[in-house]
Amino acid sequence: MATIKLLLAVMGDEPQLNISWLAKTLSIAYTNVLVEVYDRRLDPPKKAYNTGRRQYLSEVVLEEVVKLKKLSGVDAVLLVADIDAYSPGLNFVFGQAILGGGVAAVYTRRLRPEFYNMSPDPLLYRERLLKEALHELGHAFGLGHCLERACVMSFSNSVIEVDEKAAKYCRICGIKLAQRGVVLSEKFLLAY
Repeated sequence: MATIKLLLAVMGDEPQLNISWLAKTLSIAYTNVLVEVYDRRLDPPKKAYNTGRRQYLSEVVLEEVVKLKKLSGVDAVLLVADIDAYSPGLNFVFGQAILGGGVAAVYTRRLRPEFYNMSPDPLLYRERLLKEALHELGHAFGLGHCLERACVMSFSNSVIEVDEKAAKYCRICGIKLAQRGVVLSEKFLLAY
């Protein structure tokens, strides 16, 4: 299989330690994906901010990710954004991607326990971050939502549903990724 170049970009104040960990973990998950961390942090686009909601419109943020993908010449871009975002018709989104377009974003504010007035839990936060990164990259690589609740590609309407699913793809989603040229490590496939 050909090597896929993935650029991991950061928007906002996400700690570099988390980004380095995520880059390494994604390199393990996708055996033919070369992950590179973008060398500068992006600012949230002012035109995406809705003052009434105090949230960013995800589609406008994704436009910035599309521009970065074109400029960098990579196969895919994953943005990790320390913002709260929404999409029309939804109160919030944990992330969003362009299906099959190699462009994805994860919005981290609602993944943090502190958002829900709980004590910080770095391990729980990283687990949620990984699940949403795998989920949105699945979309970016062409996967739709999966009905298997344990699969990372199942839809999450709440952080509880994020916590309930695994940071792994089901076998069917794994096969679909392979058909699209993305090779998964066995450690990131659900065992049945």
